Formats: sequence, C-alpha cells, structure tokens
Amino acid sequence: MDIALAWDVTRAEGDWVIKDGDLALDSSLRSALLVSLFTDRVAPETLSALDTAVGLSAAAGATGSANEDRRGWWADAWADKPIGSRLWQLQRTIKSGQASLPREVEAICYEALQWLVDDGVAQSVVVAAQFSPTNRQAVEFTVTVQEPGRNAPQVFLFSWAWKGL
Repeated sequence: MDIALAWDVTRAEGDWVIKDGDLALDSSLRSALLVSLFTDRVAPETLSALDTAVGLSAAAGATGSANEDRRGWWADAWADKPIGSRLWQLQRTIKSGQASLPREVEAICYEALQWLVDDGVAQSVVVAAQFSPTNRQAVEFTVTVQEPGRNAPQVFLFSWAWKGL
C-alpha cells in the first residue's frame, strides 16, 4: 500500500487523497504510475524525429540561460535516470488531426515507465494511446502492467488534455 494520489484532468494536477482526516492508501503500482507519468521529466537537449513530427519544440532561450525551461526535478542531477515523463511537452504540440501524436504519447509513456521493467516491478508494460472519441483535443491511453508472479495484468486508463479546454 502507498499514499493514494488523485489526478485532476481538468486542472492537470495531482494531490494526496484525504479520508477521515488522514492520508488515504491505495495501490503502490497505481501511485508509481501517477508519479512516473505526471511528474515533469527533464526535456532532452536534442529532440527526436517523432518529437519534431508532432510539433514539439526545444525549450526557449539559449542553452544554460535563465530562459531555458527544460523542467525536471532538481535531484535528477545526481540520478542515473530522471523521474517523470515528458507529457508536459505536449502543451507545445498540434492538438488534433495528427496520427503521430498518439504514437508520441506512447513513446513518452514507455520512456517514463521503463524503470518498472528494469527494476523488476513489472514483467512487461504495454501502452496504447488514441484521441478521445468524445474530445479530439484530448488523448486517452491505457497502461497494461504485467507484474511478476501474477496471472492477470492490471490495466489503468489515463487521459491528457490541453490546458484551457
């Protein structure tokens, strides 16, 4: 068990869940997914071809300048691998009509969740993304995690919408 986290899609932020005046508990795997997917990972200095195809742009400002915002967590400077995901970069993308955008969401999620497989928390992680059938300005994605020693995988549904919608 772990501290329960709730993700508010409309405000694009998460918070701890309070129940009866105390922190609520939830699945450790769900908490790990929320932190991994919705914490801002530092952006790479060089964008991939897929990043460029969906309209991602490099952080504004010269490298090393105060105007360059690559985000990330300060302690990642001492870590082997940064935590979080680059979903935050999707604020800069073309929001609809691009078939490559769901593939970019999948790639970003795989990057953020690879540690689960590397550390033996999961046997496999599968991500499938698509535009929301009810809102073309949002992307929905499922994360299917097969844990070692379990018969059935766990499936989690998430969505990403652009601020101001």
